Amino acid sequence: MTELQAFPLAVSCFQHMACFQFCERLSHIQHHRDLARLFVLHLHDRQVTLAGVNFVFSPEAITDATGIPNVGEVWPKRKWLDLVYYEPYVRPTYVHHLSRNFPIKFLRAEYIDIMRLIMHYFTCEGRFSRVFSCHIRMMMHFTRVRMMNISAYLFHDTQRMATIFRRHTPA
Repeated sequence: MTELQAFPLAVSCFQHMACFQFCERLSHIQHHRDLARLFVLHLHDRQVTLAGVNFVFSPEAITDATGIPNVGEVWPKRKWLDLVYYEPYVRPTYVHHLSRNFPIKFLRAEYIDIMRLIMHYFTCEGRFSRVFSCHIRMMMHFTRVRMMNISAYLFHDTQRMATIFRRHTPA
């Protein structure tokens, strides 16, 4: 939260889009690697059963757990975004050097910090030096250019990551 609170623009954007409370909740819980691993390994058809308890996993469940509204455009992570949408966030000297992903240093200075926070809290990439279309799409949401359904995004991305994780995890 200290990182987030250090940037008033990010705080304002996250509050306006009802995501600040989610970030606060994350700061109050500990990461449980083993529990997260079990959740992902047992996630099938929107359900997870752990220790005999059945959990329904859906955009609505994410909304209930996070307080993030389940409204806006459903936008999958792997969907490409036309490069024209990148331009307002990129330094003019780099606009002609854009590709589907690019170094974070191409961003205008006022957007670098909020982009790092988006990467930290929402996209789960772990590649903080590169900006992808999903990051620009999130930036469009938080800068109020185009509303995105964050709950649906988190739902689909978690399902995608669970599939990849199960494929690479020995029985």
